[in-house]
Amino acid sequence: MLLQPHPDAAFDSLDQYWFGSPDPKLESRPGPAEPLSADEHRRLRRKISNRESARRCRMRKQRRLEELRSESARLSSLNQDLAHRVVVASHRCQIFRSENLRLRAEYAALNRRLSELRRFILLLRQLSPASHGGFLTGLPFEEALASLTT
Repeated sequence: MLLQPHPDAAFDSLDQYWFGSPDPKLESRPGPAEPLSADEHRRLRRKISNRESARRCRMRKQRRLEELRSESARLSSLNQDLAHRVVVASHRCQIFRSENLRLRAEYAALNRRLSELRRFILLLRQLSPASHGGFLTGLPFEEALASLTT
C-alpha cells in the first residue's frame, strides 16, 4: 500500500507559503499526517478565503485608483483646453468691444457731419433767392452739395 500525503498537509504548506509562518497550533501537532480538526479546517479555509478576498479588494482598489487617475488626467487636459478657449474668446471679445467703440464714435462723427450739412443746406435755401430763379438751383447746386457730403 502506497502512503498518500494527507490532504490537510497541503493546507499546512499553503499556510506557510501564504501567511509567512505556520500557525503555532499546527507546529505543536505531532507529524504532518495527523488530520486537522473540523474547527481548524474551517478556520484555515476561512483564513485562506479572507486573504483571497483581501487580495481581490486590493486589486479592485488599484483598478479604481488607476481609473480615477486616468479620469483626472483627462479632466485636467479638458480644463486646460477650456481655459485656453476662454482666453481666446476673451481676447476676441475685447477686439469686438474696441471695434464697436470705434464704430460708434465714427457713427457719431458722421451723424454730426450729416446734421451740419443739412443745416447748411437749409440755411443756403433760406438765404438764396432760389425760388425766384437764383443761382442755387439746378444741377450745379446739387453737385456742389454732393461734393460737401463726401
